[in-house]
Amino acid sequence: METNKQTCVDRVRAKSTGLTRSMKMKAAVMTGVGGTIGTGLFLSSGDVLATAGPAGAIILYIIGGFMAWLMTTCLGEMAAAMPVSGSLQAFTTEFCGPSLGFTIGWVNWVGAAATISGQIVACSILMRDIIPESPTWIWVIIFAALLFGVNLLDAKLFGNISFWVSSIKLIMIAAFIIVGVAMLCGGFGSEGAAISHESAGMGGVSFAAMCGCVLTAFYAYAGTEVVASTAGELEDEKKMGKTINWTIFILIAAVVLAIVIVCMLLPADQADVLGSPFVYIFRNAGLNGAALVVNIVVLTSALTSGNYFVYGCSRYLWSMAKFNQAPKIFAKTNKKGVPINALLVSMAFGMVAVLAEFFAEDTVYLFIVYFIGGGNIFMYTVICIDQLIFRKRYLAEGGKLEDLPYKTPLYPVVPILGIIAFVLMLVATLTDPGERMGILVCAICYVAIFIGSKIFVSKRGGEAANIDI
Repeated sequence: METNKQTCVDRVRAKSTGLTRSMKMKAAVMTGVGGTIGTGLFLSSGDVLATAGPAGAIILYIIGGFMAWLMTTCLGEMAAAMPVSGSLQAFTTEFCGPSLGFTIGWVNWVGAAATISGQIVACSILMRDIIPESPTWIWVIIFAALLFGVNLLDAKLFGNISFWVSSIKLIMIAAFIIVGVAMLCGGFGSEGAAISHESAGMGGVSFAAMCGCVLTAFYAYAGTEVVASTAGELEDEKKMGKTINWTIFILIAAVVLAIVIVCMLLPADQADVLGSPFVYIFRNAGLNGAALVVNIVVLTSALTSGNYFVYGCSRYLWSMAKFNQAPKIFAKTNKKGVPINALLVSMAFGMVAVLAEFFAEDTVYLFIVYFIGGGNIFMYTVICIDQLIFRKRYLAEGGKLEDLPYKTPLYPVVPILGIIAFVLMLVATLTDPGERMGILVCAICYVAIFIGSKIFVSKRGGEAANIDI
């Protein structure tokens, strides 16, 4: 009788040791929330409102929140049972094979690095708007150095900074919601606000228009999975399930409530991608300094979001190195438990993307947006598939359902519904010419990465046991 046979949980956990467990649950929650709320809400929502109309925008953000919940609950069960950093790649390697795990890891890492560059450039543009004569490149260097410096801190200090900065961001969103409700009730007595409110309305709902901006709307929830990157450094790993729940609840509440206020106060014909709809609302209300205040909010949002993606990006590369899917040098950590080599390369890759934006801004920007959007559909679908396989394999290896720290509700309905939902999202994007081209570009990139992964795995090997059930 075998007594030393490893289970899937044992294998994943054994391969993902080396980080320091010092992050509090509240800091992990704010890492997930702060890493998600960013320009997807404060800037891109203008395009969604202008394209889909008020009613369509609200529907899209509610559906997007529900889909994020489906994915996050699937991720939550695995992350609670196997609380390791770089979890997306680690889980997929174990449950879907080394090649797909390799693909997920590298697609996720490249997407995160691209997001870093996009957020740094967004911060620099905002600063140029606040200080008109200042050159953009100076802010690029300052913000890149700031992000790198913060991520050199140990997990506990990083988590504390993340908690307070994200708290400020949520307080600002709450303040906007309160002010927005006051405007709706006539509390500010502004004629501009009243005119905007009267002309806004909900309008009709166009399915074609909603399909044309579905990726833009879901971008507000992109990055929800970042909370799973904290699993290997969470002080009490048994709280991973609760961390996931709080993260998704706060995120959906903040995004949906803010969007409802925006749609009720700002007419769709006044919304665009040239500025934040939040700025337009305050200007309509006649509030002095509104542009500066909201620019600072968006700046803080973009900067903190970039900060969390630097954190997640370095952990993704660290995890791939632990699974022999990246050079071993990236698995090394410093005395504080920070994967320093992975951090350096992640920042360097992000900076290369930033430089490219200055030479081919439109092309690179569209590539980044579509790559991230298409990548999210791909990765979130795989997460749901991973969870289906995990639960089946866990029980087959003698695991008990009651021993799982967190259980995906209504299994297997939730993961199956998640797979269907993301496939339908893909179909919806293909009906729009602009999004269709972006998805095709994504597909080419993913196929190339997958082919490269097959070659790599065949030559170097992949460490994940495939158990017949």
